Amino acid sequence: MTVSFHNDQPDEFLSILHEVGQWLTDSGHELWQPNALTAENLFDDYTLDNCYVMSVGETPAAGVPAVETPAATFILQWKDPLYYANVPDHTAGFIHKVAIRRQFAGQGLFAHVLDFCREQCRERGIYELQLETDATRPALMHFYERHGFLPVYQKSIHEFGQSFLCQYYVLRFS
Repeated sequence: MTVSFHNDQPDEFLSILHEVGQWLTDSGHELWQPNALTAENLFDDYTLDNCYVMSVGETPAAGVPAVETPAATFILQWKDPLYYANVPDHTAGFIHKVAIRRQFAGQGLFAHVLDFCREQCRERGIYELQLETDATRPALMHFYERHGFLPVYQKSIHEFGQSFLCQYYVLRFS
């Protein structure tokens, strides 16, 4: 499998995020209200050019171009006054809005996202990733912990007209 990352596909980013958000709502596990997943709510000075679409493809045969399919989204930003006001700018990478299309679930795509995020951090001399998730979702919390994130604290956040109790995580690396 080949993977590539693009931060210049805002419509595809929103489409995948909305698709996954709707699936979560339909399956009774709403994380985000799908109607709140809009350009106006998600794209700002902190996220602009940091909204990624991860595409996957089969390893091509010699001389045959790879065909890629958009599979996942995430935001990797370097400054976050809403969720991380206590963390100095450009000292950590902040991951938000991870969404993997259902047809790609269980294929280990999050490991590729983490590899990409760590590499982006290293290029900036940063050796820490942080993320937060809904503290009422133990399966999602265990997912992040299995990928090496350590829980650090919980905090209530208000975003898009909703309030969340967030579990904050950190992943340090060299």
